[in-house]
Amino acid sequence: MGMVKNYLIGLACLCSEEAFGQDAVDWAIETGLVQLTYHREQDLRLIMGEPGKPETGQYDAIIEAYRGYLADEHEAAPACQAVASERRPEPVTFAKAA
Repeated sequence: MGMVKNYLIGLACLCSEEAFGQDAVDWAIETGLVQLTYHREQDLRLIMGEPGKPETGQYDAIIEAYRGYLADEHEAAPACQAVASERRPEPVTFAKAA
């Protein structure tokens, strides 16, 4: 398990220096948008494209899909919070004994 985790971390870091880009690559792998071969050069080319030809990779599509995912999550969050607040019971207060 540790070797796979190290591989994924290293791959994400090679794909982007920014946390957002790394998170997007991780998300794409987790969701199956990117199918890894676990051969670093092949996986880098799959994600980033051929050297000097970034349009041959999936990175831009990954970033756009991840932005869409985050936007959908952000839109759903207020609705979930509203439902949770409707279900929240009233606080119980105890009267002091005289």
